[in-house]
Amino acid sequence: MDAHRHKTQKRSSTESSNSDKEDTFKTLLEDSAREAYSRPWHRLERGLRLNRIRLYIEGIAPQYSMTKDEKEAFFVYLQKALDKKLLNTLKVVQYEQDTQQIYTIKGLDIKRNAEGTIRWGFSAKKQRTDITRKKKKEDINTQSASSDINHNKIDNNSVVESSV
Repeated sequence: MDAHRHKTQKRSSTESSNSDKEDTFKTLLEDSAREAYSRPWHRLERGLRLNRIRLYIEGIAPQYSMTKDEKEAFFVYLQKALDKKLLNTLKVVQYEQDTQQIYTIKGLDIKRNAEGTIRWGFSAKKQRTDITRKKKKEDINTQSASSDINHNKIDNNSVVESSV
């Protein structure tokens, strides 16, 4: 019997194949990171949203001449708003998937007052007058009762017409 028959054979691995695998793995990770921000706003994870909010603040800071402390306080404010689910919907946050950045946050007011301090906050929701109101149960019951009366009149008229 052969003495080497049951021994495990070691294969020599080449350095080029390992580096190719590492390169493909790195490109795969980079691609998935790029694709993460291309999802709609409501599909982004919390950490990705916070990253985009921070970039949004950096983008609007020169417009309002914000200091570093004001930017940090504003970020904390928006972070709390995100935690309170005020920034979860597509209607509130205008996020462009192609450029992967926030354009506007609806209802957010940023103003610098005469003393030089900056103020921010969400404006109160306006009452809409053009929405149709939901019918109450009482209204539905009165409408169904009146429609039953109308059906009875039609039935009585048809009976009268057929007997004449």
